[in-house]
Amino acid sequence: EVAGLQGYLYPNVYRHPRVMRVMTAAEGIVRDLFGRYLADPVQMPRSWMEMAAGLEEPARAHLVADFVAGMTDRYAVSEHQRLFDATPDLR
Repeated sequence: EVAGLQGYLYPNVYRHPRVMRVMTAAEGIVRDLFGRYLADPVQMPRSWMEMAAGLEEPARAHLVADFVAGMTDRYAVSEHQRLFDATPDLR
């Protein structure tokens, strides 16, 4: 029964083209934010920017990853809209 349910759910729910489109767009938002904050930590809130000051790139990348990972979806989208000219629609 489990195999039958999984056989239905994966192609029709988890891997449905509409779901995959949204997931791909969301991954792009995360990738863009990570790249921008890594290259320009001044774009992060002051407390995070201050923690990033003086860090070598590997440590700064870890800090930026922690910051981005802690974002809600709504906050990530609003930050992407603030920092980039075009933001994908996740609906």
